[in-house]
Amino acid sequence: MTPRDVEALGVIGAGGAGFPTHVKLEGTPDTVIVNAAECEPLLHKDMQVILHHADEVLKGLDAVRAMTGARDAIIGIKDKHEHEIALLTAHAPAGVRVVPIEDVYPAGDEITLIYMTTGRLVQPGALPITAGCLVQNVETLYNIGAGVPVTDKFIAVAGAVERPATIRVPVGVSYAEVLSKFRITAPDYRVRSGGLMMGVLEEDLTHVVSKRTGALIVLPADHYCVTMYRRFMTDHDTDRIAKAGCDQCTFCTELCPRYLLGQPVRPETAMRNRMFTREEQPMLFAGNLSCCECNLCTMYSCPEGLDPRGATVIEKRIAREQKLTWSGPGITVHPMFAYRKVPSRMLKQRLDVLKFADEGPLTDAGIDPAEVRIPLHEHAGAAAEPVVSRGQRVCRGDLIGRARGKISSNIHASIDGVVETLTADHIHIRRD
Repeated sequence: MTPRDVEALGVIGAGGAGFPTHVKLEGTPDTVIVNAAECEPLLHKDMQVILHHADEVLKGLDAVRAMTGARDAIIGIKDKHEHEIALLTAHAPAGVRVVPIEDVYPAGDEITLIYMTTGRLVQPGALPITAGCLVQNVETLYNIGAGVPVTDKFIAVAGAVERPATIRVPVGVSYAEVLSKFRITAPDYRVRSGGLMMGVLEEDLTHVVSKRTGALIVLPADHYCVTMYRRFMTDHDTDRIAKAGCDQCTFCTELCPRYLLGQPVRPETAMRNRMFTREEQPMLFAGNLSCCECNLCTMYSCPEGLDPRGATVIEKRIAREQKLTWSGPGITVHPMFAYRKVPSRMLKQRLDVLKFADEGPLTDAGIDPAEVRIPLHEHAGAAAEPVVSRGQRVCRGDLIGRARGKISSNIHASIDGVVETLTADHIHIRRD
């Protein structure tokens, strides 16, 4: 297998930004790291993929090592997953080490994971490859190992549902159709897609599952993880509340995972800059470009319930528009790194989700949609270019959108049917 084969299959990062995998495979790392940390609360998707499809995951890992020439491979997985660790250890080939890590958030941040598994530091603004590492998600490796076009997505359905589960669904199925297969226990609810910490509060359940959707988490409408996100829906909300309430206690910075790894991230500086900045001449701190947006500062650290993460994201956006870069010295780990990690259970308590069942067995939910709307821009980079026309009959796995440019990805039909409509955003296929 070659990176070109991976490109043909439409493989992208199965979580986060959905970066096209074939581009990452052009690097020459000495170590491939499997991101099996899965640190978003209530998610069990990656562990279920390991339990049920370890052979494909390890086959994908072997293919990545062969394509990149990496000598070593590490599977970074939380030490609480004893059964999965035993399974991987028993089946891992030579050159692959299973490295248990602490159950803390955000262990799945790739810069944090690299340090926790190898002891290597990635310098501010640099990519993991500069530290000799390539990080790949569990499901991404599964898709490589399976060797067929990516048409399905593993997602977790959790929170206020009677039976939380991990399910496999066709790309392009609506959130509403997925949730119709679950008994929701809250009479008035909202849905968070992606995760409690880094996902999106969904206002429209006609939105569809893409290749980077990780979860649908159902929450009572008055839940902390709903009301907090509603408070900061706009930049104006973040600015207004920062100006009114931030007392510069610096807790957001002192508990920031990237700051503790020596990165020049200072959310309290972003808050101060929002407090005193003027639109025509914004105050900026380029070090905040290294923020990973894990949201710990807003959802856990801030004692005032403010939005340091939002302030930092605003600052990052403006800094990029002005083409600022960080030019400080090399970094070292903060002496308090070992003592300021946030255990997952404490985070769950803060988020008020200990009351929900923390499980997610792989289950057949019986989802067989009559139609799908497959996004043309479900990955980082340029949208795919349609290669089908209205009224054309397609089969599951057929190429329907071709990667456009270096950073883009192919997309494939996820059901058999007829192309109903084509828009700038999606291809609508209806079963005939």
